[in-house]
Amino acid sequence: MAPSDLPMEVSEDLVLENQVFANKRVNVCLTQTNYLLWKQQIVLTIRGLGLEGYLDGSFPTPAKLVRNRANEHIVNPLYLQFVKQDSSLASWLLSTVSADILPQLVGAETTAAVWGAITKLYSNLSTTKVMNLHCRLRSLKKGTQSMRDYTMAVKETCDLLASCGSSVSDLEHIATILNGLPVKYEPSVAAITASKESYTVNNVVSILIDAETRMEDVSRFPIGVHFTRSNSKHASK
Repeated sequence: MAPSDLPMEVSEDLVLENQVFANKRVNVCLTQTNYLLWKQQIVLTIRGLGLEGYLDGSFPTPAKLVRNRANEHIVNPLYLQFVKQDSSLASWLLSTVSADILPQLVGAETTAAVWGAITKLYSNLSTTKVMNLHCRLRSLKKGTQSMRDYTMAVKETCDLLASCGSSVSDLEHIATILNGLPVKYEPSVAAITASKESYTVNNVVSILIDAETRMEDVSRFPIGVHFTRSNSKHASK
């Protein structure tokens, strides 16, 4: 049998990996708005099984035909196993894609083809969509949302822009969060902007969530009211 281009250690583990892989599930199905979150789960799952080569095509396809001892052409068993694994992985990838996106992947029959089509779909979004995302980012306001929900909405828009090749810097990300806050957060905003320390996005979010928690605690248990009542009781004695 002619030597295969597929590494021997890969071919020996394919059957086991295929069985394990069939049980893998992801928590997020690919939609129009969660590409980066979906991609992270997919990459980590496939990397954990050592199958990244199917995504980027770095695992070369073994020769389809080889010669046996009688010098006759036969189908290479490694080729059949490679195709089986690749088809299983491609099918699994498609099972993690929402129904409205699947029609755009028709004709992609290998893992690399499916992965490439999805990557191209999300990296080549129109200029109009990128502009709309930037407009959405500038218009985001906290309003009645919780601080956690508001900052998550900002992050999701920044992630979408990053997936379009129009990344938002940490400084712009922080400025967007601060600009959308109501007046009652001015002390926190002033402290953050006046600080000589360089804050990360996560630092700023933590500070604002803490500030929101303190405001809620004060509104539920007004210090002034308790203090007044306490003084009144002492005065009456």
